[in-house]
Amino acid sequence: MSKRAPCRNEVKTRLADEEYDAMQTFKALHGIESDSAAMQRIARLFLLGVVGTLPGQLAGVSVGSAQMGTAY
Repeated sequence: MSKRAPCRNEVKTRLADEEYDAMQTFKALHGIESDSAAMQRIARLFLLGVVGTLPGQLAGVSVGSAQMGTAY
């Protein structure tokens, strides 16, 4: 029977210390217990952002800059 490799935290292994510490703060702030659940939530926020949380009728609003000044 072969020896089993020791378990290691893949998220902690792959992230820099500063990023991992920030993720731990994010977990505490949102009451998340696991690193994988925190990564899922962070990825969702990063990839979908606010647009993923807006009602459909607001999602199509243009983000183009408005023109300032007087109309003649």
